[in-house]
Amino acid sequence: MKQLSRSDREALERAIEMACQESRDRAAQIDAMLHQQMRPWLQVAKFAASCCQRRALRVKPWQMLPLDVIEIEGDDPPAVLLRRMLAAGLSKYEPDPLKALAEAKSRPTAA
Repeated sequence: MKQLSRSDREALERAIEMACQESRDRAAQIDAMLHQQMRPWLQVAKFAASCCQRRALRVKPWQMLPLDVIEIEGDDPPAVLLRRMLAAGLSKYEPDPLKALAEAKSRPTAA
């Protein structure tokens, strides 16, 4: 199995934090997944990232998220957004992709 990059791990950690801040119910759900159901951290973190991306992007349950994209060469909106995210050095698991892109764009670039 491919090891997570540093940016993926950081994005997933932020996703868990953000998802837990969404509501008490979501926090309880994630806590239960980690501690009572003993699901692997990575599985729970990806779930949290999907919750955050779905909320941030206002995506319907049946629509694809950037973290779901396997083939980035398409013209569908999730693939286009994922290409922008990766070009900016962001993780596909970024909990709020549009906010992170705006922040990346406003950062000064190294000369």
